[in-house]
Amino acid sequence: MSSGELLVLAAGQERGGDRLSRLSDDTLGHILSFLPSAEAARAAALSRRWRHVFPAVHTISFEEADDPYSEQRVNRRVCSYCSPDDPTLLPAPYFAVGAALVGRDRGARAPAAPLRALRVLYVKFGGGDSTHKAVNLWISYAAYHAGDGLQIDLRLGGGRICPRAYALRLRGGPDAMDHGEHDGHEVVKGEQVGYEDLPDDGEHDKEYEEILPDAVESCSLPAAADDAVWPGPDQNNYVLPRSLFSCAALRSLRLRSCWLDPPAAIALPSLDTLHLTQVTGGRWSAFHRLVSACPRLADLTLEACTNLAALSVLDVRLRRLALRCCHELAAVSVDASELRVFEYRGAVPDPSFLTMHGPCNNMSFCSLDFCGEEPASPPELACLGHFLQLFAGVERLHLKSARLGCGVGHGAFSSALAFPALRHLEMTGTVPDDDDTAVAAVTRILRQTPNLETLSLFFLPEPEKEQQLWNMMSEEEIHAAHKLRYSRYAMLAVPYVGGEISCLMQRTREINLVHYQGAMAQRLLAKFLLCNAPVVDEVCCTFARGPLSLQIELMKEIKGWVMNKSANMLFL
Repeated sequence: MSSGELLVLAAGQERGGDRLSRLSDDTLGHILSFLPSAEAARAAALSRRWRHVFPAVHTISFEEADDPYSEQRVNRRVCSYCSPDDPTLLPAPYFAVGAALVGRDRGARAPAAPLRALRVLYVKFGGGDSTHKAVNLWISYAAYHAGDGLQIDLRLGGGRICPRAYALRLRGGPDAMDHGEHDGHEVVKGEQVGYEDLPDDGEHDKEYEEILPDAVESCSLPAAADDAVWPGPDQNNYVLPRSLFSCAALRSLRLRSCWLDPPAAIALPSLDTLHLTQVTGGRWSAFHRLVSACPRLADLTLEACTNLAALSVLDVRLRRLALRCCHELAAVSVDASELRVFEYRGAVPDPSFLTMHGPCNNMSFCSLDFCGEEPASPPELACLGHFLQLFAGVERLHLKSARLGCGVGHGAFSSALAFPALRHLEMTGTVPDDDDTAVAAVTRILRQTPNLETLSLFFLPEPEKEQQLWNMMSEEEIHAAHKLRYSRYAMLAVPYVGGEISCLMQRTREINLVHYQGAMAQRLLAKFLLCNAPVVDEVCCTFARGPLSLQIELMKEIKGWVMNKSANMLFL
């Protein structure tokens, strides 16, 4: 509900029907806490009855728009005696957050409500003492006015988390031509066709305690590695105030683009969620000391954190662990006795990368995203198979890589690698038109998942084609272009794979095709799956952008492949 909708409700007071304003200040403050702070402040100014409601708001939330403050607008706030480049001049977003915090105490008829959450997303955060002092004041205010549980979400920066692009290894072997046509564009032998990584929205992170000699040994790192000290923060790095590491009420801490330098004595008895994105520290033991001081820590996410070579989480029983694009991380040791969710993004790790202590039977969800080069060589596939074996007991599995199946179906899956408990499988990647092994690869995977109930395929486009076209197209033409490719005269000869696939024949009830473009290889794979799944009772297909006429043709084709004609079919 926006402030405008609240205005309509409050306007009913003139007609004697304003029930919303009859609520108590605490209730109205709780309602306004779900709005961004700017909207909540506008709503609190609707009428005299609402003027004293803002102090009851328990959540301060500010999210910077893509480009909300142009240079001209900021410069208008500068007095004639100040230079626009004055480093002591605070940008407008700082005033917005500060005004929201001060507004909770100004004109309050009663003490302001205890603060539950402070959320600030400032993409264009800049360095300087004045800006850092302003952020310190926000955190100090939040810690001082915290209630029973405090959440701090401080993301000072934006952009891509990981610069590594997915890269396909071209098929054809050593006899491939040095130059030739490949899907409509020229390629060179040995070239890797890549496309930029999709933005990661992400949220995620978690833990450790001070490294003991045996922990260091278990991580296969020399004990002296912890003694290395990296250069200190520059003026653009925001350094967290040390007082935050002794906030007993802190329950959730999410940070991005900050410098981690905790004191020797850390006391965070209530912290159960820790998400660190692009966080850097003077020593990689700073991460370990922070985690070891959080006895209730259950959710840990590390994203693109540098200066972190090893991670040991043995004294804290995590329920969720996410490691994303921490490319310097070489060894992880974790107590998996209560671990439910594991997420990983990066290159195919070595067999010694992850060591799980205790039973892993409780893990229910696993997401593996292999960025960078597509795993294809025998050593890489062997490492991938060893890594997958750790999660053989999960119920839900997500696999993402450059090629759909992430190389798993091309060698990593063997008769020794089985997922008997797997119920939901999602695979994300491209299916190039020249790839005639997609059906065989998916078949190999499905043979090892006898109890699979839901299969979801997310088809990524092949952007290398788009990039060539964009050089010759105007902006209007790019937005008008579509991704659908369909030929009604194409012969779709489904290859024989030998023997039936038990999960498709007996257990699979739902098949989802996401961003379906109708390319030849995609149609071949979709036809193979739907024509061999007699018990499927729900089929969902979302098409890529394109003309409605092509979507209708593809829809008719998919309906003809579904064996169970009474199945519920949804097309978007």
